[in-house]
Order: sequence, then C-alpha cells, then structure tokens
Amino acid sequence: MRAVFFGTPDFAIASIRALLGCGWDVPLVCTRPARRVGRGLMATPTPVARFAEESGLPVITPERLGRDEIEAIDAAAADVFVVVAYGRFIPSELLAIPRFGVVNLHPSLLPRHRGPSPVATAILEGNQTTGVTTMLLDEGMDTGPILAQSDEVEITDQSRCDELTVRLFELGAEMLPGVLQRWTSGELTPQPQDDALATVTPLIKKEDGIIDWRRSASEIVRMTRAFHPWPGTSTSWGGGDLKIVDIELPKNDEDLSGFEAGEVFVSDAGGVFVRAGDGRSVRLVTIQAPGRRAMSVREFIVGRPDLVGAVLGR
Repeated sequence: MRAVFFGTPDFAIASIRALLGCGWDVPLVCTRPARRVGRGLMATPTPVARFAEESGLPVITPERLGRDEIEAIDAAAADVFVVVAYGRFIPSELLAIPRFGVVNLHPSLLPRHRGPSPVATAILEGNQTTGVTTMLLDEGMDTGPILAQSDEVEITDQSRCDELTVRLFELGAEMLPGVLQRWTSGELTPQPQDDALATVTPLIKKEDGIIDWRRSASEIVRMTRAFHPWPGTSTSWGGGDLKIVDIELPKNDEDLSGFEAGEVFVSDAGGVFVRAGDGRSVRLVTIQAPGRRAMSVREFIVGRPDLVGAVLGR
C-alpha cells in the first residue's frame, strides 16, 4: 500500500517511521517550507523534511497547496494520505483523491477539543485525561468520522504541553499502522462524531501567556504547563517583562489577607511566593529576566532583591 505523508514537527517523525517499518511505500512527503531562524536567519528545513531527505524519500515544501502541488500529490498514486501535525488545512481537491481518504492523527479524544490547541487546552482546563483519535478528514475542523481511539492518557500535575504532545503522538504512531491495515482491508467502519458533545479549542496567541494575577492559583500554575514552551508565561515588572518559567502550588495555605494579587513575598516556611486572586499563592521556582538566562528565584533575588515586595502585572 502507498501513503503520501503530510507532517511538519519532530514528533510527526514517529508516524512516518512507523509506516516505513511496517512495509508501507511512501512515494511523497509534504511538509512546510524551511524557516529562517537564529541570528543568521539561516533557512532551516522542518524536522520531517530532514527525515525524508535522509531516508531518500521525495519531499515537497509548498507555501500553499495550489494546483501544481495538488497535481504532484495526485501523481504519487497513493491509496491513502496520512496527516500528522502538518499545520495547514487540506483542500477539498486533495480530500477527494485517495480511495481510502485522508487519515489524520488528532491529540484528543474527539469530539472533545477539536481545533488547533487540544493538548494545551486540556491542561489549561484541568482535564484529568486525554488521548489520541485516528479519523478521516472532511472539510470541517476535526469533524470527520472516527476510525479508532486510544485508551485514556492521564494528565498529571506535572504534565507540560510539549512533553504530553510528544507522548500522544508517539501513542498515535503506535496505533497508526494497525488502524490503516484494518481500514484499508474493510475491517473498520468509520463512526460519525456526536456534534452535541463537541468542544473547540482556540488558536493560541503570544498574549495568552501574560499572567493575570487575579486568576486562581491553580489556573496560573496550569498556564505555565499549558503554554510551555510556547508562548511561555510572563508578567510585567519593573518596566519590563519577567518570564515565569516554573511555579508550583504550595502544600499548605497561609493567611494572605495582608497581600494583594500579584504581590511577591517570602514565606516563613521558606520560598518566594506570589499571591493569586483567590487568596492562595503560587511558589516561584524558576524565572528569567530579559536578556538573562533562566535561574532559580533564590539565585535571582540575590541580584534583584527588589522583586520581593513588588506587585507583578502592573
């Protein structure tokens, strides 16, 4: 069987490797264009592009999927298209080409958390579990029928978006060959999603990572995990931005009636804390000032003791 593969980031490589390992022919790989990164603005291919080139697979990197690209993909004569974190919508002209449709890995248990930020949203909302869905793409946003779903995956108090994303796509890569084999052999019947149970996640923007200290302590801690590594979480302080790399909830609550939301204080129990909007606090662990390296808050206040007593977010 032949599959054209669409994908971009490093965690998509596990899926194309799984296909090749099970004997699938991948006549073409489609990924995003090279990006200019670093101080020298050097054009850097996507991780999937590098893997395809190293594996001797034909690869295209279109800015958009126009007529020429659609013709090239059609000429690959694939039985199915596989999409794993490609980062672009697949036009309807492409959806109609392969006889077994376009199969997509989505890192949530659909119909919950459709859209572009399912992992971050699951963490941000305090969900206890998530999972992976293998589905057929249609013209909607993650609305196509479901082929298979994984067991539930626990979201712990330490789960960060990048780590959980990798874990989910590794699980999806393990599922993918078996799902494709059963689908193309007629052993699977796609199941329509229940739209009444659907939730839709937003496109995360840089400003979403700015902490509002009037929120609850639990919400603020979940932000630092949901938005790691991008867009990260930060707060204003001293006329600039202070990046909040790592924080945690203290084990015991104190009487914080004398502090306002965003105020930094040192506890008698040890540690540097910030009062949150619900009357609880978060403990600062690792922070980073502009142009400086990330460091423990204890190390930071040696050079900037004025952090203690400041009100963040002003």
